Amino acid sequence: MTKSAIYSRGLVLAGLVLALTGCADEGSPPTAEQRETARTAGFDIALMYTTEVEGYAAAAGGSGVYGDAGYQQIYASTKGDDLRLTVERGTLDATSCAALPVPGAEPVDARVQCTPDGDGWVRAAGDRQEYAVTRGDLLVRVNGLTAVAGPDLVRSAAKQARPITSEEFEELYPADEARPGETVERGDITGDNAPNNDVGAGG
Repeated sequence: MTKSAIYSRGLVLAGLVLALTGCADEGSPPTAEQRETARTAGFDIALMYTTEVEGYAAAAGGSGVYGDAGYQQIYASTKGDDLRLTVERGTLDATSCAALPVPGAEPVDARVQCTPDGDGWVRAAGDRQEYAVTRGDLLVRVNGLTAVAGPDLVRSAAKQARPITSEEFEELYPADEARPGETVERGDITGDNAPNNDVGAGG
């Protein structure tokens, strides 16, 4: 292969790398309306993170409040297990790590075991394994069934977790659906909330 051919091939490969990098960064930040929707639902949109794990997809109805003011997204697999992504404000140390429950672990009173892992924590309780990492003032955690997910999968999912985009928020909370706390208008309901059974000729 000539030097010019090698150079041209290098330019092509560099272009592909840039294109792939651009694809990973696609997406708009949430809008003011979406921030208000999240607030009405009970959590700060800054806590809404997402991650991608092969074989798992966001479960219907799995997005919502975690604890007092945190956020949770559940991912389900075709094998019947799940991953739980939780985000809340806070940090972990040797003391608080052992005191913080692992969501979904059985039995519920299982002792939490913590092992430092670089800038994160490997956590286990009962039948579930979790990985926790801090992002600024946020604590991001992903856990799954130890027998299915394992430590490497939850570690990867937690480290790859990132803030949600406007488009991803729209998939979870479509703008054409009633917002949390809103009243759904029904044509068969009158002012006193009694059904309106009036029908025209022919029923």
